[in-house]
Amino acid sequence: MKSDDRRRLLLWSAAAAVAATGAPWRAAQAAQSAGSGLLKWPRQLWITRPEAQESVRVTYWADGALQPDGYRSINRIYRDLHAGLERPIALPLLDLNWLMGCMVAQGGSPRPMVLLSGFRTAQTNRRVGGVEPSVHFDGQADDYIYAGLSFQDNLRLARRFQIGGLGIYPDRGSLHKDLGRPRTWVEYGRTGSGRLLDHARH
Repeated sequence: MKSDDRRRLLLWSAAAAVAATGAPWRAAQAAQSAGSGLLKWPRQLWITRPEAQESVRVTYWADGALQPDGYRSINRIYRDLHAGLERPIALPLLDLNWLMGCMVAQGGSPRPMVLLSGFRTAQTNRRVGGVEPSVHFDGQADDYIYAGLSFQDNLRLARRFQIGGLGIYPDRGSLHKDLGRPRTWVEYGRTGSGRLLDHARH
């Protein structure tokens, strides 16, 4: 997907989130604000990582610029826990998380995104039975679930905001999303004896 197309989809996703508030004029305004407005809104993420017993709630973007301290905190929680390594996480993925979080908050109080896997080294990817090459290597994917929502509600949210890959893991009660080409798959079991709706690179 071209970067301009991805950016446009992100903007329209944001407009959809705003539209959920019942203010269509605000949605239209958001969709047209590529150069100002929307892109200048502060963006905060609330992420928990149960395996590491860590949680962050930080602003990574404000006043039209990346906020280094917040971004470093996010890169840290997205690290490969087995290898003890981190890398910069793709901003479009964080923006997608922000948009989804905005939609979750429309249904009541904000809820954290429970991060199960973020950046992975090749060694860790093989350890967990991941497909290679993986978009996890590039910091463009995560496995997650939103706390306090049913699996079906999480899946509806993921489908609404799908831009790249969507992996559905019913046995684990979690989902995968990434910035790769659009595709969807369903996987049963930890190591992937699953039903693929499209060939997956995840």
